[in-house]
Amino acid sequence: MGIRIHQLPPAIANQIAAGEVIERPASVVKELLENSLDAGADSITVEIGYGGLNQIKVSDNGVGIVAEDLPLAVAAHATSKITTLDDLYAINSMGFRGEALASIASVAKFTISSRPAQQEHAMMLQVHDSISTLAPCARNVGTTIDVVDLFFNAPVRKRFLKNEKLEFQAIEMVIKRFALSAPQIGLVLKHNNKLILSLPAAINEQAKQIRMTKIFGTAFIKDAISVDTERGVMRLCGWVSGPNYQRSQNDRQWVYINHRMVKDKLINHALKQAYDGLLYPGRFPACLLYLTIHTAEVDVNVHPTKHEVRFQQPRLVHDFVTSQLTNALKAGALKNEEKVYEYGSYSASKESVDICEPYLSPNHLRGTEPVSNLSASAKSDDGPGTTLQEQNGLSRRAHPSAQWSSSPRNAVSGKSTLLVENESSWTFLNDQYVLIFLEQQPHIVDLIALQKKWLMNQLNSANLPLESRPLLVPVSYEVSPKLKERMSQFQQAVEQAGLHTEWSKEDRLLIRTVPIKVPYLDIRLFIESLIELESIQLEQVIQEICQCQRFDPKRLSSEERMELNFFLLSARNQGAELEGIFKALSVDDCRMFVHV
Repeated sequence: MGIRIHQLPPAIANQIAAGEVIERPASVVKELLENSLDAGADSITVEIGYGGLNQIKVSDNGVGIVAEDLPLAVAAHATSKITTLDDLYAINSMGFRGEALASIASVAKFTISSRPAQQEHAMMLQVHDSISTLAPCARNVGTTIDVVDLFFNAPVRKRFLKNEKLEFQAIEMVIKRFALSAPQIGLVLKHNNKLILSLPAAINEQAKQIRMTKIFGTAFIKDAISVDTERGVMRLCGWVSGPNYQRSQNDRQWVYINHRMVKDKLINHALKQAYDGLLYPGRFPACLLYLTIHTAEVDVNVHPTKHEVRFQQPRLVHDFVTSQLTNALKAGALKNEEKVYEYGSYSASKESVDICEPYLSPNHLRGTEPVSNLSASAKSDDGPGTTLQEQNGLSRRAHPSAQWSSSPRNAVSGKSTLLVENESSWTFLNDQYVLIFLEQQPHIVDLIALQKKWLMNQLNSANLPLESRPLLVPVSYEVSPKLKERMSQFQQAVEQAGLHTEWSKEDRLLIRTVPIKVPYLDIRLFIESLIELESIQLEQVIQEICQCQRFDPKRLSSEERMELNFFLLSARNQGAELEGIFKALSVDDCRMFVHV
């Protein structure tokens, strides 16, 4: 007799479903936030324990669940969102599949307590190993869901999770994205009983702008171009970055379709096409876009996580987004050309201090994200490693310039900070030299030399190997006989510098990754320069990286300009030598220029 077909027990079926819906703690948070939104909540508190590995607790003040429906809430394919097949193709709610709570309860110790307004007291349902108990409890109107020991009964799944820091970063990103999809909801985030994020409900345009600034940073807002257009059943609104705001990653391309968080390849391609020719290779724009489309024109029932959607007329949507973003970028460019820059002294007001804050950690030259006062925990972990100076047996004291380059803010007084912010406008004299005012004194600066000096100090104090990012298309280089002779030495040196290489069958060298900290590296020039060296040492590799950059100083972002300003001011205040890089202009110098 052959193998017989049998029905899977509910516990196994739910765990299989959980494998599609619940990938990590952040997936749990997303599902619970969307449930709270569907329940009409205007205040949500999220409490996380050990990156969500120990506990995830979400409380809201929504309509609540009646006592009789609590057991159904954790049953598979049970929902209050849809009742007929037609409802499935006209979905206005975030949830509709009826799988989330059942999936979560099957892989964690699950407790839900809820009280609707018409019910005298709250009820609590506890689910552990498919055993449910229902009992009365005390709480206000709303719902609290407590998820403890996620994947306790799925050890294989648990081993695939990251460490506490990375899992919490993913949770925080979900909450920030949710915060911009539902600005009317106040949000509180706690991690290990520590307040991380507190966002009051944004019920007017000014409050929404403040929330967006806190999450995306002032640098994006200053450069952002507004989009608000409509065609037929589609409306596109939001903000996109100008060409001066360029990122090394595409992690700030946030798109919402009917206020649903999605990762849509069609929209991303339209965005890429709109910016074609405006950005450097390997650089990405940022955007915050809301596409509203008739529910009959989009299918959200494509993937269990609901991250993907399918359009009835994808070409129409793609062309609409591309054309409107292109028009917005052209209008933004014309507006920038009409701006008149005024130079002079400014008062150091409190607003100036607030404006300075997002530049505490510029994101382009350092390869990290802008840091707001909302979350210091979201910084990337550089991991273990040794610095170039440590490998050479030298301390940072042996490099005076490194002391003031690694933390420019620490070396500059509060007064100087304001002056840099207020006088950071640059007047380009040509493609290399620029006039900058520092503390109301004009300076002529060789920008290319300054940027190379800045980068040298950054790389000297960086952990090795340098953090890298993959190239979409590897760079292929024909290997010369001279390089073949010392390929092992070459590969070892460039690996430390963040370039991962490999041989191809055609005797060519493939460069797979480049260092994040060096976005303007000319790879071919860099390799050719290394080949000409008599011996390939790590110190020489770092020097060649700094020398083999190709960039247009006029297209540096505002963060990059601020970083170079701080670097220059720090060096000058501490008396560090930057010979041949800048010159402070005295009255006599100016008189000499005029009377030449």
